[in-house]
Amino acid sequence: MIHDPNVVAARARALSAKVQLDTSLRHAKSRLNPRSLAADAVDNAADRAMDAAQSGVQIARERPAVAAAAVGAIGLLLARRPILRLFGFGRSADDGTGDDTANSQSSKDKD
Repeated sequence: MIHDPNVVAARARALSAKVQLDTSLRHAKSRLNPRSLAADAVDNAADRAMDAAQSGVQIARERPAVAAAAVGAIGLLLARRPILRLFGFGRSADDGTGDDTANSQSSKDKD
């Protein structure tokens, strides 16, 4: 067995480096695990959603008219098809495509 202090110190450094490398590899493997990545993504998305909701509530308290207009616009967007049908701009009962130009084209072709 070699008892040279330099060799013993080098072996100790090598062993320490090996332990540190093994620890780093285990940590990297656990972080790159698909389940771990998915859980991190869900947590991150949930945090951002909460931040956005809190920001939205704060803005709504500061500017209620703007918030009401935004909610109204979203409501109109979601209800646009029934509203268009109410005023006769929705799907046509003749062809079911909602394209009223098909009927007008066929009537022009007959002329």
